[in-house]
Formats: sequence, structure tokens, C-alpha cells
Amino acid sequence: PLAEPATTSLARVQQRLFVEGTDAMAPLGDDVLLLSAPGESRECVEIARLVRREAESGIPFDRMAVLLRAPGQYRPLLEEAFARAGIPAHFASGTQQPNPAGRAFLALLACAADGLSARRFAEYLSLGEVPQAVSGAPPDAPPSGDRWVPPDSELTARPAAEPAPAAEPGPPEDLDAPVVAGALRAPWRWEQLLIDAAVIGGRERWKRRLDGLEAQLRTTIAAFAEDEARAQRLERELADLAALREFALPLLDALAALPSSATWAGWIDPLTALATRALREPARVLSLLAELAPMGPVGPVSLGEVRVVLGRRLSELSVPPSGKRHGKVFIAPVAAVRGLSFDSVFVPGLAEKLFPQKVTEDPLLRDSERLPLAELETSEGRIAGERLALRLAVGAARGKVVLSWPRIDLSQGRARVPSFYGLEIVRAAEGTLPGFADLARRAERALRTRAGWPAPRDAADAIDDAEYDLALLALALQDPKASKGTAAYLLAVNPHLSRALRSRARRGLRRWTPADGLVQPEAAALEAMQAHQPSRRSYSPTALQNYAACPYKFVLQAIHRLAPREIPEGIDEIDPLSRGSLIHEVQYELLRELSEAGELPIRDLSAVQQRLEAVVDRVARRWEDDLAPAIDRVWKDCIAGVKIDLREWLRRMSEEPGWAPWRFELSFGLPEMSQRDPHSAREPVLLDEGIRLRGSIDLVERAPDGALRATDHKTGKAWAQKGTVIGGGATLQPALYALALEKLFPEARVEGGRLYYCTYGGDFTSVPVALDAAARGSVQQLAKTIGDAVAQGFLPAAPRDERECGRCDYLTVCGPSEWARTRRKPADALAPLAQLRGMP
Repeated sequence: PLAEPATTSLARVQQRLFVEGTDAMAPLGDDVLLLSAPGESRECVEIARLVRREAESGIPFDRMAVLLRAPGQYRPLLEEAFARAGIPAHFASGTQQPNPAGRAFLALLACAADGLSARRFAEYLSLGEVPQAVSGAPPDAPPSGDRWVPPDSELTARPAAEPAPAAEPGPPEDLDAPVVAGALRAPWRWEQLLIDAAVIGGRERWKRRLDGLEAQLRTTIAAFAEDEARAQRLERELADLAALREFALPLLDALAALPSSATWAGWIDPLTALATRALREPARVLSLLAELAPMGPVGPVSLGEVRVVLGRRLSELSVPPSGKRHGKVFIAPVAAVRGLSFDSVFVPGLAEKLFPQKVTEDPLLRDSERLPLAELETSEGRIAGERLALRLAVGAARGKVVLSWPRIDLSQGRARVPSFYGLEIVRAAEGTLPGFADLARRAERALRTRAGWPAPRDAADAIDDAEYDLALLALALQDPKASKGTAAYLLAVNPHLSRALRSRARRGLRRWTPADGLVQPEAAALEAMQAHQPSRRSYSPTALQNYAACPYKFVLQAIHRLAPREIPEGIDEIDPLSRGSLIHEVQYELLRELSEAGELPIRDLSAVQQRLEAVVDRVARRWEDDLAPAIDRVWKDCIAGVKIDLREWLRRMSEEPGWAPWRFELSFGLPEMSQRDPHSAREPVLLDEGIRLRGSIDLVERAPDGALRATDHKTGKAWAQKGTVIGGGATLQPALYALALEKLFPEARVEGGRLYYCTYGGDFTSVPVALDAAARGSVQQLAKTIGDAVAQGFLPAAPRDERECGRCDYLTVCGPSEWARTRRKPADALAPLAQLRGMP
């Protein structure tokens, strides 16, 4: 029997928790609160809201506590929620923060595990932990004894006293040094160099590809010695490349020298040396490795196992509590509350497998085997420990206890069941055991929340600006008329939101606005656009084709020159675009060799096909080195398919005596192009129709009477139809290249151009385009349409069809459903574009 009858719900719970008895008592009072939230994160936010309410009622922060049974899961969520609410908190067991030095070290180990992966090395560079060195190379590792740092377990965290005085400002850092303030001087340049050099992985490949890029840059600098601005840019790129090589190669040597398998003693010495060379602040890594020193004889251990052991402890940094806890909410594991009491106590996580935690027998030493042994814990002891934890949490409250649980496991998308400890709380307070449904109804009545709307129903209860805004927006959505103008303040306090909302609203209007692309630009922008007239700057046929596909795509690609980000990594299979480039390279080298040997036109097909085999193998080896395919069998199958296509291409060429190959990769306006015909022109060609054109003609053929024909090889499926001239602006190469030939060889007669689908996939289809009045008129109309659009500053997002958006690189810029949205806009403004798309 109990000594004194309890008069409050909290006292009854504290006295009768896990004590048998069925006497009916008063209903649960306000001093014991049960509530639930949609997930752990929202649960922590609601606790922060209740803490603020308690503080407003006069309870000091240091008289409140949040007690955790699952601290690893709830601590970061509480840290975020309390920071949002502006509540001072004291985390008794410290907090977790990202550890840049540890993550940089793990990235280097991943680089070693992935065969010296360039992508992993770029990840290491991006974390800003590059050490300062006198030269550009990494510093030498100090002697083994000087690398020892006491393990964390031997350090006692002491609260910080007075803040340390600010250090005297030192001399300004050399901005030309490879490293400034722990970050590379130009990391984006280094990443671009890794991409340009096609550095995928492997120590030999790193050196070979960087050396190759250096030779290429020096050749380009010599070719553009007269262009001072371009030469200076290339010189800077060459200096960046030298800095990258000087820094990266010694680290790669150190990574390559790591053992594949060794005891921990064999791992610790090279890892500590690597940390001192590669990290600006290696103390945390050295401390953890010192902690592993007693494991020295254990092994052998692989690199993968080393990464698993170090991964969790290096990626996050444990920060001990700083200062005293006075004036702050006490947040700690349940065990840390022994001997303490608080006016208000919050206990989150009262859900299955969280509190109580799942109790299972040790699979190696069952309870039946543990009982005869002294002081070994059994399942019964674990259950008693869970009950004691709840008693400690509830017993620490003097005025109020709040127990909560998440209703939904958001990570797995399933409902969570409240712990049966919640039922025990109600039984201890009221004397009767409720059901889970009744417990859920009690929690919902205490706190009404919505899973899809992270804000309170009353804006006055918001813990930060975001919740306040969402709470008011909820009212506006529920009753737009009654709450008209409620959220108007958002447009004044956040100019970015104002611009975004207005832009989104304008895109939904049935008229063209600046939100629809490049539409109605300001006077200065319109003036700047005139430099991009087709007659004033050069364009490639592909860039001009983008206008017919979508004018805004033309702006993003040809004017702003945006492109998808490249990632330096190996490929699983060659994509159609790369396959086409490989075929073009083989065709160029083969035809050049045949021309130099005087074997054009083809007379001995079998000898030429043998030469083709050698050329394909040579180019394939070069491309294999560039692309680093991951699956050798897939690559060989691809090259075999290329050989089959090109053998048939050669056979058909030999059977067409009316035209002989004459010029190969004849370029104009592309001086940096490495593989081009010696007769190429450095400057773009200005066509009479008003287009300044640059490009490269795959093949110029000459007839016995001296007539010329421009052939553009295609390696995909044949989609251009017979009778095509410019194909609605989508097939410009034949007509434009034929007109360019007239300018390059004014003494010759140009018959026209053609698309030649030179693979079995395109069925070796030839689509000729005669250079007649229709072709000239079509190109003139193209130039006028694009010129007028640029002059007027009207280049909206208006895709040709729905499929155009699906294969566009700029889908993330416009968003989905752009084709359906622009169809509601006035069509008269797009009349010139529609006329261009309708041309044959």
C-alpha cells in the first residue's frame, strides 16, 4: 500500500507506474500531457513550441528538460528545432557537426578504393581542407613520433571560460598561391582540367592525360600567339594545370602505396602520414587513429574495412557542451537526470522500438546460459532497465511531464505504433488500462497537426518566420475571400519570393511576358542583344537549328552558352552522340590517308577495307583511353558494330563513280579544331543571305566536271524525308554548307548538299538538297526570322512539340509542361516561327 494518496495526475503516475492496482481515479490532468506528431522532426518542433509556452508562463529555461531514450535519433532534430525557435539549449552529451577534415580524408580513401578516381579526388578538393605549403606540392609527412595526438578518450572536455582574444591580423595571403585559406585558388578550374584531360582514374592515366593536356595547350598557345587575350587565358590555364599536377601526383602516389590488406599497425602509420600531408587540420583524424593503436596486432584488414571503421566517426564531429547549463533547457539521455528535478520535463520518442527499445536475447549467449554466470544481463534485466528509464524521466518532473511519439515513420513511409508505456502512463494516472485507439484520440485532442503542412493552426504559436508565413497562408487557402491580403506582407519582406511569385503568375497569363523567356527586355539588354545578330557574330548550323526547336533554347545554348555539368568518370556503354563522333573521326583519318596515298576515288575495295580495319583499331584505342569504358565486352561489341557500318559505307562509296571525296572536315571559323582539312579557313563565312556561319563539312565531294557537293554524315536513324530543304529549320547543314562552299570556292559550281545516314541504323539513306532558288530563299527566310527575333528581343520558350522538352538539356530551367503552357499564349506573335517550322 502507498503511504499517501496522490492528489495530482503527475504524482499518481510517479507513485503507481508499473505498480499493480485497478482502483479508478480522476481523469488525466494537465500536468501529464500525451501528444503525437506526424514525424520525429515535427515532434521536436512541437516540443520547442511547448517550451516557449512554458517560458511565457514564467518557468525559466533551466527549469525545463528534454530527456531522450534514443539520443542519436533525436539530438540533431532537437538542435535544429531549438535553433529555429531561438531557445538556448544545453546538450549534456554534446552535439554532432559535420567534420570537413574527416570527410576530406574519407574522400581520399574512397579515391584509393576506386582506383584513384578523379571524381573522388575532386570531392576531396571541394571540401577546402587542402594544406598550406611553401610550394604547390603537399607538405612532407613529419616523423612518426611527431604525428601522435592523444586519443579523444584521454581528453577531458572543459567548459570554455573567456573567449580567446582575436589573433593579430597577419600579412595578406598570396592570391597567386595554389592554396588560399585552406581552399584551392581556383577549384572550378581544376575540376574543368580534370574533365578536359579525361582523367578517370589510375596513376599512370593521371600522368599521361595531364601531360597530354599540357602538350595540347602548348600547341594551342603557339597557334594563337597573335591573339594576345586568348594566349594569356591559355597561359593561365597552363599554370593551373602545372599547379594541379604538382599537388595531385604526390598524393596519388601516397594513395597508391597504401596496402591492400594489413594489420591495424600496418595501416596506422601510412594513414597518419597521409593525413598530415593532405589535411589542413589533421588533429581529429590523428586522434582517432591513435585510439585504434591498441588494435595494432589485429588483422589482416582490407581498405574497405578501414573505411567502414573510420567512416562514421570521421564524417561527424562530436562537440562537447560549452559553458554552463544555467539559463538553458537541459537536453540529455534519461540516465543523466539522476538526482535532478525540473518543473517541466519532455519525453519524446514514446513509440515502438524507441522507448522501450526492442529487447532481444544475445544470439551467441542465450539467457538460459547467462543465468548461471554472475552479473551477466538477461532479457529480464533489460526490461527492468527500460522501466527504470521511464521512472527516472517521469520522476524528474515536479510540475508537468509531456510524453510524445511520432505517428509516422517518414523515412519508411509507414505508420508508427505508440509504445505500450503510454498505456501504462494512463493506467497509473486513472486506474484503468485504455486501448491504443483511445490513446491515439487523447494525443490528437491534445495537439492537432497536419503531415503535409508544417505549421501551427494559430500563427501566434509559430516558432520562426517560416511557420508564421505558412500558418497565414493556410488561412488564405481555406477562405480566400475572408483573408484577402493576409499574405501581402511577404512580397515586401522577401524580394526573391516576390519576384518568383510574380514570375510564376505571369507565366500562367494568356499573353507573353518577360517570365516566358527572353521577352520584352530592357533597353540596355535589347541593345546588347544586337551584337548577336546572325550577320554580326558566327553561329553553327546546330545552334541555328535550336531556334526552330525552341527560341529560348537558342538563347541559353548559343548566347548564354550554358551546358550540362560534366563529371569525370568512366562509362558503362557508349552513347549515340559519342559513337557518331568516333565514326566521324575514323572517316576523316581514313579519307585523309587514302588521299595522301593517291587512292581516291576507291579502286581496290579490299585493300581499302584492310586499311579501314587498322584505322578503326587505332582510333578505338585512342577513344578507349579517353572514355575508360567500364565493361570491356560492351566496348568491343560497339567497335565491331562500327566496323560493320563503315565497311558498308566504303562499299557504297566505291560504287558511286559520279562523285569523288575531295576535302575532309573542311572547317571555317573553327581555328581550334585539331582534325581539319589543310584547306580550312580560320575565319567564319558571311553568307549573302545574312548569316555569319562557322562549322565543319564532313565531306566535300567533287564531280568529274568540277561541281562540288557538301555531305553531312549522320549516324542515327533516318528521319529527314526526300524533298527536304531546311526541314522546318531542323535540317540546316545541307543548304548552309552548300552556300558556304560557294564562298570558300567561288570559282567552282556547287550543286548542293546532302544528308547521308551512313550506318545500318539509317539504312544508308541519302537526302540530297539542291542549291537552287528554293534553298536560297529558305535560308534567307531563316536569317530574317532569327534576325527579327533578336532585333525585337522576342525569344520565348516555345518548343516545337512535347517531345522537344523531353530531350532538352534545359528542362530544369523552364520546368515541366512548358509546351502545354505556351500553347495558351497568343499564336500571332509566333507566326514567323510557325512559318519557318512549316517550310520544307
